[in-house]
Amino acid sequence: MTTTPARLRAMRLAAQGIAAPGHGPTAVVERMLAVQGQDLAQVTWAVGVRAPGSTRDDVRAAFDRAEVIRSWPMRGTLHAMRPDDLRLLLSLTAERTIRSIARRAAELGIDDAVLRTARDTTAGVLSGGRSLVRDDLFDAYRAAGLDPAGGRGYHVLLRLALEGIVAWGPTARVGQGLVLLDDWAPAATDLPDRDEALRRVLVGHLRGRGPATEADTAAWTKLPLGDVRRARAVAGDAVEVLGDGLLALADRPDPGGVPTAHLLPGFDEYLLGYADRTVQLDPVHADRVVPGGNGIFLPMAVVRGRVVGTWSRSERTRDVHVTVTPFEPLDAAALRALEAAAGRYGAFLATPVSFAVAGPS
Repeated sequence: MTTTPARLRAMRLAAQGIAAPGHGPTAVVERMLAVQGQDLAQVTWAVGVRAPGSTRDDVRAAFDRAEVIRSWPMRGTLHAMRPDDLRLLLSLTAERTIRSIARRAAELGIDDAVLRTARDTTAGVLSGGRSLVRDDLFDAYRAAGLDPAGGRGYHVLLRLALEGIVAWGPTARVGQGLVLLDDWAPAATDLPDRDEALRRVLVGHLRGRGPATEADTAAWTKLPLGDVRRARAVAGDAVEVLGDGLLALADRPDPGGVPTAHLLPGFDEYLLGYADRTVQLDPVHADRVVPGGNGIFLPMAVVRGRVVGTWSRSERTRDVHVTVTPFEPLDAAALRALEAAAGRYGAFLATPVSFAVAGPS
């Protein structure tokens, strides 16, 4: 059975939980398994847009309570997730990621002795549930004879995170503080065996993004396609085949009942959760979202499931000004819906928002 593009967009919006009431920030992150999060402000809104009625402070509080953390569970990219879901993902992905960065680490002179110094220093300054922002931790590295300049500090942090030693925890005046994962958020459950871990990851990907293909899940996790197929076999009847290679959970939300338009953050899972993004974004406009193909995904304006433009914000004394730049002229109904989406963003920020449209509209 073929799923039409419009139907597929509606199903994916429902799975993504965008503007769907009933979930708080921690529940949103749990159902998504992991949320792309290299930019803290963007991932905060990625959670907020899926938890209508929540505020930016609510999402920050979830980090401060150790319910949600950020780390590098896969693809060498920061994500927000629950601590035990980080451990689950690392059990499947860390070894492959460490191999993939080994050459660059060697070029930077990061050997076993450097890593021992980093582990010992990190444990010494963060033990007991303490947190430090990155620059302060790097100062501790310098004092221990480890120069973090030239990317060495970043690669050391990445390695320690892949080992499950550190993660980004409580919010700070700027950004987040680094913590020892097991001190800050002790494991609540034991790790499952590999088959069960694979099943949980596939189910988590489909729960927050389905319908999706095996290739989508493999691209999102960077797991071999064989592992994804093993996960599908272990999942059994919990995963339904829709046709055209699309998989979805048998128990999934019905499409519909969400607002027509959305202002999604940059790097949002509505686009990055898939290898093939053409259903949501016409390839002719792809360069408008990722200028020059440089890996930086701009915030997206979405109408009826299609990415129709980008948007930006500027903070002013009394409000936040939101400007939507559509790819093509939009009708009045779409513009009204986008203005309503800007209002929801303002409510999340607890700040008045003004709205404007640039470009062809």
